[in-house]
Amino acid sequence: MLTMLAPLVVACDVDMHEREICTYTVQLRYEYNEENTARENKITAWVDGIDEYIFEAESHLLYSIRHVTEELCKENLDSEMQLPAGKYSVIAVGNGDDRSRVYDEKTGTAPQIGKTHREDMRLSLDNPTAVADGAVGPCEELFHGYRTFTVREVGASRVRVDMMNAHFQLRFRVTWRRSRADLDDGIYYAVLEDIPSEYRMMPEWIFPAGSFTAQKHEPTGHDLYPYEDRDVIHHIPHTSFQQKNILSHSNETYLNADREIWGQFVNYRVKNDTGMMMNVYYASSGTRAEGDPMVLPKKINLKDYFAHYKYNLDHELKQEYALDIVVDGQTIIITPMNGLKVSDWGEGGRLN
Repeated sequence: MLTMLAPLVVACDVDMHEREICTYTVQLRYEYNEENTARENKITAWVDGIDEYIFEAESHLLYSIRHVTEELCKENLDSEMQLPAGKYSVIAVGNGDDRSRVYDEKTGTAPQIGKTHREDMRLSLDNPTAVADGAVGPCEELFHGYRTFTVREVGASRVRVDMMNAHFQLRFRVTWRRSRADLDDGIYYAVLEDIPSEYRMMPEWIFPAGSFTAQKHEPTGHDLYPYEDRDVIHHIPHTSFQQKNILSHSNETYLNADREIWGQFVNYRVKNDTGMMMNVYYASSGTRAEGDPMVLPKKINLKDYFAHYKYNLDHELKQEYALDIVVDGQTIIITPMNGLKVSDWGEGGRLN
């Protein structure tokens, strides 16, 4: 076995060396540092592939579209290509599948090289799995990246592109202060209402190099077009609020032997003013349908929850949360699943 593997390792080393010398004028190094918590590049642990859209800087017109996947020998998601000398920008989408589509807002069709401007690029949850009563299933665990760069007349340009979470993930557990042995076995599901499901793919916010404070993205001031750059710069895409893209998400939950209900949502990013009303239902007929009985005594306003805990959802690099939801009669108590409680929110964090 060892004698068979050795030539493969040598072949990879030779290929990497030749590519470094000969075969590209620009290398875009896609990286993910887990929201500034990791020194090493974690991109391949979270992203399977990247759809890459390159735009010419002066006209902002689409120049090329490529799909980037992990290379066996390099174990990364670097993109290496031949581009003429000049200035460019890149918009990148990680983990997209047929539930979402990228389109040109002016034409309503797929982006076209030489015709689509970067300002008109949209990413929309356009073909999700329908569940019941107009609700849809989860979206992909999307990632987004943006960067500008210059390709030199001589020599290869190498620029880092930081990818960041472009999805919202909410895990939750529902328990009761008093035993709920009366909960029947069967199908329980949760619904999260009024979720925006489209992005303008140009950034809305930027965390400049060395800064942990978001700034409104201004291309004239923030887009520097380097030819060598390893700085960590995060961009947050612009969440659109068009009525046709406001959706309700639904997902099955799990009722365990302790009569606890566990579940999660995965959808597009939310903002401070997103509605986010949540409830849990029991599919009494065995199939989800309009009019199924609610399991909780009232809907939960998650907008109020996030505001209470002072989350700035507009600027959060990673929107991933876990909640403990405790039902005490007609009162619902919500705390982070790490057990922290806040004593000054409606008598101990209660939604009365």
